[in-house]
Amino acid sequence: MITYTWSISKLDCAPLENGLTNVVKIIYWGLTGIDENGVSASMSNSYPLSSPSPEGFADYLTLTEETVIGWLESNLDVGYIQSRLVNEIASKYNPPITSLPFPWIKVEEPIVVEEPVLEVIERAPRPWRSRPEPVLEVIEEPIITEEPIVTEEPVVEEPIITEEPIVTEEPVVEEVVVEEPVIEEVVVEEPVIEEVVAD
Repeated sequence: MITYTWSISKLDCAPLENGLTNVVKIIYWGLTGIDENGVSASMSNSYPLSSPSPEGFADYLTLTEETVIGWLESNLDVGYIQSRLVNEIASKYNPPITSLPFPWIKVEEPIVVEEPVLEVIERAPRPWRSRPEPVLEVIEEPIITEEPIVTEEPVVEEPIITEEPIVTEEPVVEEVVVEEPVIEEVVVEEPVIEEVVAD
């Protein structure tokens, strides 16, 4: 024998609809079936409600869980839902036929490397020796406030371009001096004629 239990997880409401306040629009429900051996199956879904009439409207503050479950049982196909739960419970006793890998194909299992567990063995103090308890000193670490690192961008100096005046050279005109020929005067000396006086 299977026992069925309803559960309501959430109610979505419209704040105002046709002059009515807090009108339930969607019911989020669940149905669980459990047999005498404790094997269970469950199903959950949501169900939208139509707009109620003013005569059949129930105030939200007066609703009970039994009232909402009554809405579900009068609108859902409860017999179909229960049959699905019965089949699911039966499949847990008789698992369905499944495909298995071929037995002649060996599948290598992953190698799991276990990390060694280090055991700490504490020696018990000798009863005849009084051992003072260690004093733990609390060393306060200095609080280091990190200053933000300012990265200076390199300054790129632009080359200074000095514009030199453009000098246009005037053409050099060479004066050609034409030397006049020197005319040498030739003095022709006339012969001196001596007069001979006869005695």
